[in-house]
Amino acid sequence: MRLRRVSKHVKDQNWAAVFLDFAIVVAGILIAFQITSWSEARQDRREEQRYLAELATNLKADLTQARAGQQVSLQRLSAAEAILEEAAPGYDRLPFFAAIEEDLPPLGIVADYPYAHLTSYYFMIISSSTFEELIQTGNIGVLSNRDLVMELTDYYHRLDRQRGDDDLILTQAEGMLDWARENGVGMGDRATLEETVSRALTDDEFLGFVKMAGFLANWQYDSLAGIEAEAEELLAAVEAELKDR
Repeated sequence: MRLRRVSKHVKDQNWAAVFLDFAIVVAGILIAFQITSWSEARQDRREEQRYLAELATNLKADLTQARAGQQVSLQRLSAAEAILEEAAPGYDRLPFFAAIEEDLPPLGIVADYPYAHLTSYYFMIISSSTFEELIQTGNIGVLSNRDLVMELTDYYHRLDRQRGDDDLILTQAEGMLDWARENGVGMGDRATLEETVSRALTDDEFLGFVKMAGFLANWQYDSLAGIEAEAEELLAAVEAELKDR
């Protein structure tokens, strides 16, 4: 209809009408583009809201994991230091780890099963599904706070490095398991603190494993404490973004 009217006006050389028709067509196209852009922006904001909520859920799960791992590390450190206090009284925690402000947990059941606790390790289950979806789908652009995107990227790179640390700790635990098998020791064997101290005083290899257990427990605690602090900061930033939406 509009095309026939334009053709008629051109034929009649009614240039004012031609210009008016042209302006109406251009205005319609611009309005259509604006409506489409506005609709897409609304969809992006809805998607951003959803992703932010899911990121918050993932970060809360990471916090739970990091805190649980710290407790496992403290139990392992408690078992190692109880033995070293008697078998190697001059052995101290290394100063390049951040100081542990909280008290070590009481030995309790750790004292009854020292071999199990000396070889225990914690493998953190990372909740990165939302960030991976953002990257794989190319939807990372819906997050409007670019500083937050950079902080999330750094955080998940750190978690990737943590997987490598966990693998190293597992390797060390496997070494002690080999020693245990060769010496007829089971992880479920009960032993008193005095018995493990006596073994450490007479078996240099076992003493070395106890020292290694203490070192790795301190290392893992330090790493997980750093993850906890970073996850808390990120969670606060994500929740602030959600509040502003």
